[in-house]
Amino acid sequence: MVAKSYALPLQRARPGIPVPARRVVGAALLIGNAVITLMLALAALQPGAAIAWGSVALGAYCTALLLIATAAAGHDHLGLASWKIGPWSLAWVAVAFGLVTITWVAPQSGTAAEITIQSVLRALWLMAVAMTVFTAGYCVGPRRLAEHHAQRISAALSSRFSNDIRSPLVPWLLFVFGSAAQLVSTATTGRFGYVGDAAAATTSASEYGQLLAIAALCGPLSIAAAAIRAYRTPTREASFTLAILFIIEIAVGAASGGKQSYIVAVLAVLIPRAGARRRLPATVIVTAILLFLLIIIPFNEAYRSDARGTVTLSVRQAVATAPSTLRQIVSGDRSPSVISNSVIYLAQRIREIDSPAIIMQRTPSEIPYSSPIQLAEAPVIDLTPRALWPGKPILATGYEFSQQYFGLPPDVYTSSAITPEGDLYRHGGWIPLAAGMFLFGCGLRVLDDVLDVRASPHAAFLVILLFPNLVKSEDDWITLLAGLPGLIVLWITVVMFSFARRPREP
Repeated sequence: MVAKSYALPLQRARPGIPVPARRVVGAALLIGNAVITLMLALAALQPGAAIAWGSVALGAYCTALLLIATAAAGHDHLGLASWKIGPWSLAWVAVAFGLVTITWVAPQSGTAAEITIQSVLRALWLMAVAMTVFTAGYCVGPRRLAEHHAQRISAALSSRFSNDIRSPLVPWLLFVFGSAAQLVSTATTGRFGYVGDAAAATTSASEYGQLLAIAALCGPLSIAAAAIRAYRTPTREASFTLAILFIIEIAVGAASGGKQSYIVAVLAVLIPRAGARRRLPATVIVTAILLFLLIIIPFNEAYRSDARGTVTLSVRQAVATAPSTLRQIVSGDRSPSVISNSVIYLAQRIREIDSPAIIMQRTPSEIPYSSPIQLAEAPVIDLTPRALWPGKPILATGYEFSQQYFGLPPDVYTSSAITPEGDLYRHGGWIPLAAGMFLFGCGLRVLDDVLDVRASPHAAFLVILLFPNLVKSEDDWITLLAGLPGLIVLWITVVMFSFARRPREP
């Protein structure tokens, strides 16, 4: 018989907590501020002023929705310190779709030059509607049935496995497994993250490519396992393992030409720590941000320029240039201008309003709506293993989107962010957008109610896996949904491998 004390270690957010008056007042003030600034935006005579006011308005409005959602769900510290995905999603939208849209006051180049300011203003309204419906789903959506099944899975794992990593070898074995998957993927595709043969991602696909991509995620999970050991059994050996795996993962991610790998590695340290100590470590976060601005972003820009300059380097050639590029960055300029340049670059890179703006500009006037049925059919098709369906079409939605909406030629191998909101709108307009975002809010509330990183370190693994996709949300709706089952299966597998079994009751 399963012991009752293990039945529900992943607690739901505390029900029945009265809504704090300060949150209600704060939400009302922010909503009022958003309405006023939106009115000013519409009344502004110059487009630049309208963009500035509109971006601030959306940021303030999403902050108000964050206050309302966390109060309704009973999250403390706005749900951010406990790494609740719903609140973090609202915070991300406030910044990436709201505040940084102010960069549109400057002249635009590249694909952004195809977008009109009027389309950007319409997209701000679209995001306000989308996040309102999302918050409604998060607060009051019918989620009980899904929540019941999710709790059964988490309770079953926690009743069988303790909160202790079973062996000091577990983090290393996870790292070796993830690295092996990455090496096999690189050998079979000629691509290593950003570097290598970019055309291969759109012209060919291996039968086991999806499995290898999922298995490679064991790399950041190895850091999480090491962090759990270091926080629960603070020995010198555990701390050393954590430090070494963290440094290696950052180095590998930098060599692949990505910035997100650094962020995920930091999350793999922060989320278990938040679970163990119930707070966000301000010193660690500030240090990580400074390192990101001073080293990671300048290195990434220079490295990508070398890897895909006048000549596209192979993976081996690109990786060989990484040490010298890093030395140049480390020994280079350290003035405040480096940080300011990195902040400007980062603001432009994380700006997400462009995608819904170009979609609203060209759909349905130039490009007809796609069938809403695809939103349900395509994820099922994408889940079918290529080993069972060798002729399955290659999913390169971002690459195709760049050609369709921005008119890029086929030999330009770039993948544009589509975002779930933009993808829902282009599949039928406002009705699919409202329905999809309401369901999205319901789904994230289920996850947030079931996954509590403070109650069980098992939950930390799944939050780390889901956080980049669900919070950053650059993928289209179809890709987002199709990727979830594989991540959940990986989470269950890694939990069963990593944690010690509980002793059976006599």
